[in-house]
Amino acid sequence: MKIAVCGKGGVGKTTISGLLCRSLGSKGISVLAIDGDPNPNLALTLGIDPKATMPKALTSKLLEVYEKDDGKKYAKLNAPLSEVMDNYGVKTNDNVTLLAVGQPEHAGTGCMCGIHTTVREIIHTALEESEQVTLLDLEASLEQMKRGTSKYVDVLLCVVEPYYRSMEAVARFQRLGKELEIKNIVAVANKVKNAEDEEAIRQFCLQTNLPVIAVIPYDATIAEADKTGSLDINAIDGSPALLAINQLANDLLETVKA
Repeated sequence: MKIAVCGKGGVGKTTISGLLCRSLGSKGISVLAIDGDPNPNLALTLGIDPKATMPKALTSKLLEVYEKDDGKKYAKLNAPLSEVMDNYGVKTNDNVTLLAVGQPEHAGTGCMCGIHTTVREIIHTALEESEQVTLLDLEASLEQMKRGTSKYVDVLLCVVEPYYRSMEAVARFQRLGKELEIKNIVAVANKVKNAEDEEAIRQFCLQTNLPVIAVIPYDATIAEADKTGSLDINAIDGSPALLAINQLANDLLETVKA
């Protein structure tokens, strides 16, 4: 199963991505987590100590560019996925290996097109070579959708909060996801405080024909635990949001099987 998580900035994508990876890992499933945001935070949600060595940034040097008979240029990884994970990944205690695009070293150094292609081909290779779950936490902009970074995923999780700008952003991600021919595009309603919040999201998603796969309540426990930096899973044990994300993990496994 290959998953991409998208949504407007601040909707809780990274928190959901990290906890979803840890939930799947707790079931004994090997998970490859990719932080696709140049301003990375997924490591903290995965419980990695802020003082620990972070993953070595992925590079376009991992790509081999070649030309087919049609004259077009294509790219593929020049090393086995297992080797990329060994050389660039950081392992957690939850059966999760983290890869990251890394932060730009300097301002004014140009676009990250090569890195987007590298991430896309890592997912493509994982699809062909590996049975493990791969999850990509996308940056908040539409850039990675435009670059086709999510082209090979099975599921696009659109995280949405109950306010208009967030819902409009999800509609844009949904449209681009359809253009990439992603098979399963679903919404995750997040930070839902009451029935009115949930209904607002469901009504919007109904209009755009976007199934709501999970409703995650606003949870002050997680917000409080986030303040410590690295998210301690024991500090939120039994919290309503974590229970909802655990159920989401189960539902995603069933969705892809179907």
